[in-house]
Amino acid sequence: MKGYIRFDRFIDLETSLELLLSQLQKTPMAATHWKWALIAAHSSLQGAICLALRGSAGFNTWKPKDLKKWLKAYEDEEVLPYPQLDYFMELFDKLFGKEPGLDRCLIDRLNNYRNSFIHFNSDHLSIASESIIDAIDVSVSAIIAAPTRSHGVFFYDEWQSERFNALCQDIRTRLKTLADA
Repeated sequence: MKGYIRFDRFIDLETSLELLLSQLQKTPMAATHWKWALIAAHSSLQGAICLALRGSAGFNTWKPKDLKKWLKAYEDEEVLPYPQLDYFMELFDKLFGKEPGLDRCLIDRLNNYRNSFIHFNSDHLSIASESIIDAIDVSVSAIIAAPTRSHGVFFYDEWQSERFNALCQDIRTRLKTLADA
């Protein structure tokens, strides 16, 4: 595939975890490192959720109205519309519901932080470092739990599982160091 750069859901998850770890390993932790760590944590969690929900066709990751349109077009043998990914918190709820041990408020906070950074629309933003660490930590817990709740194949190769677990462990270790500092 010369001239093409290949992406898939696992590559996106792995790269997001690598970026998260990379940002957390910066010394000293500057504001921009925290920003990109939050964005990478959000991207990692969304990737893990989508991998777990995708099943064989990915329908569980789409906005419900897009799924209806797609199924109607398929049934009527029309051109299939391109569906949009459902909203982040909707995806989270589809996979985890009211999962004990996962603080949905912290996941919502992570999502709001990410949205604030992606759609930066103010002169400044201040977030307590403890709040950032807590939001990232609970996202890593959810990321680790996602494969156990998968609706299909999460890892296609053993190396993917090993890489995933190693990255999550390294992130957890670094978060503990940052929390203790």
